[in-house]
Amino acid sequence: MRQLSLIAPVLAGIFRSAVRSLLTFLGPSWDGPVRKYHPEKHYMRGPGPKWHAKQFLHRMSAGNT
Repeated sequence: MRQLSLIAPVLAGIFRSAVRSLLTFLGPSWDGPVRKYHPEKHYMRGPGPKWHAKQFLHRMSAGNT
């Protein structure tokens, strides 16, 4: 019985440490029950290749280079 009373706090500490590590690892990937919209994550940095191709064709047909 005495050994159990010595081992219990050690096992509790190991369990607590494992749970803390798991929460630290999974924390950033879980935003909670409702994900919030962050417009900065969807920010476009300018026109893409399709826009450039279209503008090039318009310039060529208009005679501007």
